[in-house]
Amino acid sequence: MAQIKKLVLVVDDEPDVVRIVKTMVEAEGYEVLCAYDGLEVFPQLHERIPDLIIIDRIMPGMGGMEVIARLKESPKTSSIPIIMLTSMDKLDDVSEGYQKGADVYITKPFTKAQILNGIRLVLATRPALSEKDLKAHAVTFLRACSELSRRTEELVGWFAAQEGLSPSAWLYRWLELRIDTDQNQLGSLQKAPEWRYCFRGWGVDFENTKTGELVDLAIGPGGRADTFDEWRVQCYMENEAQRGVDFTDLNKIIQSRSDAVRMFMEYLSRQGWIEPARPKKAQEGKDLDAQLGDRWVISEKGARILQQA
Repeated sequence: MAQIKKLVLVVDDEPDVVRIVKTMVEAEGYEVLCAYDGLEVFPQLHERIPDLIIIDRIMPGMGGMEVIARLKESPKTSSIPIIMLTSMDKLDDVSEGYQKGADVYITKPFTKAQILNGIRLVLATRPALSEKDLKAHAVTFLRACSELSRRTEELVGWFAAQEGLSPSAWLYRWLELRIDTDQNQLGSLQKAPEWRYCFRGWGVDFENTKTGELVDLAIGPGGRADTFDEWRVQCYMENEAQRGVDFTDLNKIIQSRSDAVRMFMEYLSRQGWIEPARPKKAQEGKDLDAQLGDRWVISEKGARILQQA
């Protein structure tokens, strides 16, 4: 069964520092994203919300203090724990760092023990969902995953049919385009009645211009449209709640706890209700599938749970 790793974002304008911290943290089993300027943080947050940010205080473009201030302005990012890593070691500097929102303040030069102990301390003291809360909302969260998959399959099938392609072939064609150009660049915008779609990275994003409905899904292994990941499930629930359609209680939970979605995903995985996505059958696009990383699908056990519910 796939293990969902805690995600750490390391931000420093010194590449050597980023590399050293990344190596230390990855060796302990964490997943690491990197940025080299405060301005690079926010585009990354559009894709995934990290469990923790390790950030330098002084950087060109945008420093760590300004990044923290902006993070605190949004309910979606305000609860992300912060470790400030800096050479500014005077008492007033340390005090200001904590006042502005840093959870741990580590001065350079630093040791591996300082970094790892800081991470463990911060993650251990964050408010977490109880097992009771996870169980109470798990089926609703599973339903969100299922509805997101169903809705995306429906839309992919519709657009593919307009172009005379199977859903799998339609997804692979766009996947190849992303690799041939720039996988982080917005794809060409297409429209059909009130729906439009575009490709960003490995995602296919649908928007209903009349109702405001958004459906975002990562393209999965084997050209599957029924796969999901942590970030897109969160986006889907937020969108439905903001439109007053569903998942209002779940949205309140994920807005107040930055790691809530990951905890639900881990719970569903432990229960065997979701499983890692695999190609439905042998495809010609094995090289493409290999670049996509982990995606999840509803397992047979999960489908039975939803039927019983």
